[in-house]
Order: sequence, then C-alpha cells, then structure tokens
Amino acid sequence: MVKRKSLRERGGRLSAFPVEYVTVPLTVLAAVVVIMSFTGLWPEQENVYNSYTLQACAWLGGRLDVENRAWLELAVCDGRYYVSFPPFPSYMMLPFAAICGEHTPDHLISLAVTLIGAIYAVRLYRNVGRDMKRAAFFALFLYLGNGYLFIAMRGWVWFIAQSMCFTLSLMALSYAVEGRGGRALLCWACAVGCRPMVALYLPLLAHTLWRAWRAEHPMGTLRQMIRAKGWWVLAPAVLAMSYMALNFMRFGSILEFGHNYLPEFTRTQTGQFSLGYAGENVKKLLRIPEPDKASGVVSYPRHEGMAFFLVDPMLVVAMAGWPLALVRRRRGERVMRLVLPALLAAHAVIICCHRTLGGWQFGNRYLLDLLPYVYFGLIRLKPEDERFAQLCLPLFVLGAALNLVGTVGVYNAWI
Repeated sequence: MVKRKSLRERGGRLSAFPVEYVTVPLTVLAAVVVIMSFTGLWPEQENVYNSYTLQACAWLGGRLDVENRAWLELAVCDGRYYVSFPPFPSYMMLPFAAICGEHTPDHLISLAVTLIGAIYAVRLYRNVGRDMKRAAFFALFLYLGNGYLFIAMRGWVWFIAQSMCFTLSLMALSYAVEGRGGRALLCWACAVGCRPMVALYLPLLAHTLWRAWRAEHPMGTLRQMIRAKGWWVLAPAVLAMSYMALNFMRFGSILEFGHNYLPEFTRTQTGQFSLGYAGENVKKLLRIPEPDKASGVVSYPRHEGMAFFLVDPMLVVAMAGWPLALVRRRRGERVMRLVLPALLAAHAVIICCHRTLGGWQFGNRYLLDLLPYVYFGLIRLKPEDERFAQLCLPLFVLGAALNLVGTVGVYNAWI
C-alpha cells in the first residue's frame, strides 16, 4: 500500500519549487500584453508572412517548392520557388499545418516559444549553481532589457525563427550543464536549423558536457566519455542529415539553405557575405539616435540597426566584465574566459559581413542570437556579491524602457 505524503511534506516540496519558473514568464507575458494593447497586434491575427507554414503544407502535399507570393522572401531556382530560410521551424509547423492548413496560429506559437525560453533562462541560472535570489533579475534582464521584445510580438518568418533559436539555445545550454548530452546536442542542432551561425557554439557545449561528465567521473577520460555517451550524437546527426538532404534536393548543395538564391543576392556581385560590408555595418551598429532640433524629439533608426550599447546593454555588461574575469582567473573557467569571447566575437564579425543587418526593426535583431551565450557567460563568471546586480540595474532599466517604448513606436508607425 502506497503511503500518502503528509500535508507538511507536500508543503515543503511546494515551498522548494523556485517561484521564478512562474514569475519570470508571467512578467515577460505582461510586458508583451502591454505592447499588444498599444499596437493592437494580438496573437490570434492572421500571419501573412507565414513562409514556414506554407513550406510545411507543401511537404504534406508531396512538394518541396511553394507557390510564389510576391511579399515573401522566396528563393528562385530552376524556375521554382522555395523558402529561403533554414527548415527547422517548418518541422515544428508540420502538426499544426496538418490540422489548420495555412492558417496556423503562428503568433501564438511564437509567444509560447518565448515563454518556454523564459523558463529555461531561470533553469539555466539555477543549473550553474547560483542561489536563486537574483535569478529573476538576470532572466528578465535577458528578455526585457535587450531587443528581444520586438521579435516576441510576431510569428513572422524572420522573427519566429529567431525566437525558436533563442529558446533552443537556452535549452541546449541548460541540458549541457545538467550533463544531458543527447538533449543538449539535439536542441543545438534544432537551433542551427533556425539560425545556422549558432553552429559556432558547439565547442562551448562540448566543453560544458565534458565538465558535467568529469563532475560525476573525476577519474574519467575523454575516450571513456565518448564510448559511454557516443549515442548523444545520433539524433543531432539524423537532424543534420535531413537539413542536408533538403538542401541538396532543392539547390544541389548540402550547405545551401536558399538565401543565396534570393533575387537581392543574385543581383549583386558581392553576394550574401563579404568583408566589404563590415565597415558600413559596424557604423550602423554604433549609430547614435539624433534629436530633432525643432521639437527636441529623438529620432531612433528603424532600419538596419542602431547603437548596440543602448538597445542590448547586456553586451555592455559582458564587455566590461570580461577583463575582470581575466584578472580574477577563476579556477576551471578558462574556456568561459577565453573561448566564449572568441566565439562571440567571431559570430559578431560574421554578422557584420552580412549584406544586411536585419532590415526593418527596432534595435539590432541579428545580435539577439548572441545573447543566450552572453547570458550563460555572465551567470558563470559574475562576481558573487550583490554589487554586480546593483551595477546592472541602471542598464536593465535603460534597455527595458527603451525597447518597450521603441517597440510600440515602431510597430505603430508601420501600422
């Protein structure tokens, strides 16, 4: 006979449950609802930029190409039209497309992805061994204090892929710290299928998994870990092969997702990526909003980025904290002190070498892909004392206020 737990025992378990798992996603939801109330962009609305759903519907119908729609970014190859973005979001849309056809609730799905990511931001903070006193602050700094709010509003093809990548990156890092390599690498492979440049962070995940393994097997070797956990790579490998097969069947190359077949890139000799773009893009990432001399109202750029230190202040914290981490030389954190900054710098350079910086937006949409890894580095290396959070507070308020008001303003100007 199973003995029922006493009320005191159940109450103890409940009190041990981190309330941040509830309060953080609810706070993010509250901010999003406020923006919706000012813009009228509610999640039940139809999504006209639903490329991933159209692709999923085409697959269900036995086709790889989609019907041409002039307002979508479609790759043109051999007279056929294809979705020009990495395919993982369409994998996620398959069950919804099977039920709803082309009318999938994309904005609602995107919002759900955001809230799941907020939960994993708390989980990652908890997994690195910190006390939970400042978990809510740093998780909300990540979501509200940077430019994420803008993409959280819509399930458009560009934004939902970034939201999924953001959440999947947090999931991959959280599982890696827990030593769950199969889940971590699968989530990483899914994130790559949304935003390929996050493939750069595989060494970070591998090292994090190695640390978790050594914590349980202090005398274990890398060879022993590979023998025992080699199955971790099976699911990611199958997923990667599916990407490559789709690319080959559509464009004749296992590495071509389709962006190089967009008309805007086929009409230029310099193509999608070029060092020649870097100088101008760096200037855009440093653009200071200018006040109007007559009215005094500050004009914020709405296209191709602006001063990153205003809209993504967590990057400022990371840049300021890195020299401190180098000086302190915390034991066992060499990869976090040296390799992670190198990976982040490489990612930023690749972004600057892209022909565009994300088009119409408020903030710097492409830089959002770095933030889960910046967040991971900060909560691993941050000083333990309360002063660190206090120093971050003004930047958090600056970023949250600017992105909240700016998101409302840009969407209302577009509407």
